[in-house]
Amino acid sequence: MDTDQLYAIIEKLNDVKNKEQLESLCEQFCELVELPYYLFGVIEQESLYAPVIHTFTNYPAPWLEKYFQQNKQRVDPVVSYIMTQQAPIRWDSLVQREEFQDPKQQELMALASQYGLCNGFTVPIKSASGDFVLLSMAIGDVENQCEKLNAAIPFAHTLATHLLECYLTMKIKNQGCEEVSLTKRETDCLFWASEGKTAWEISKIINVSERTVLFHLNNCTKKLSASNRQHAVALAIKKGLLKPNL
Repeated sequence: MDTDQLYAIIEKLNDVKNKEQLESLCEQFCELVELPYYLFGVIEQESLYAPVIHTFTNYPAPWLEKYFQQNKQRVDPVVSYIMTQQAPIRWDSLVQREEFQDPKQQELMALASQYGLCNGFTVPIKSASGDFVLLSMAIGDVENQCEKLNAAIPFAHTLATHLLECYLTMKIKNQGCEEVSLTKRETDCLFWASEGKTAWEISKIINVSERTVLFHLNNCTKKLSASNRQHAVALAIKKGLLKPNL
């Protein structure tokens, strides 16, 4: 594969309108890097207790069925890795690390190989809203698997960032008018609430009455469908409505 071929795929991502089209381009990428399997996944953190997982993949269906029915993501070393790391990693290197020597983790990787996912690599990304994103590619038991994986990693890393942008664009279009917006004053109040300021302290900072601050914070809570002020702050950060004051 060369950079021209990579950017030809990236250019086509701009016209993607649905899951099927995105998966088709990922299949084309697989052919170019000579790797049979891919999985692009997004772990959305609207709820930390019950995060939603979206996958675009051509992994063997029997493996995916077993994986999710048995909640294998809870012992998957790849999932554990992407929660704390940003660098791409090959699976054969991952399972050699001391922190991934748990028997259940080792058993999962051995089981995956029985479905043709003998080795692979994962590119972790974290979205601006805090979602965990990954692009994994896998290969069967072939002699030059490491060479093929190493050659594909730089291209996959670039592709992964564009897949994320494509996914977010589709998500925004599907949400339509559901997108939440806050006024400047509401954003100011919620920003200082995120810094641990009380309503009285916020009133002094932005020079309005405490009652006005409470009014704006209440509006934020309603707009974000939050259960309380703290929940509103968390959701606002998640949705990119609150950003660092650079």
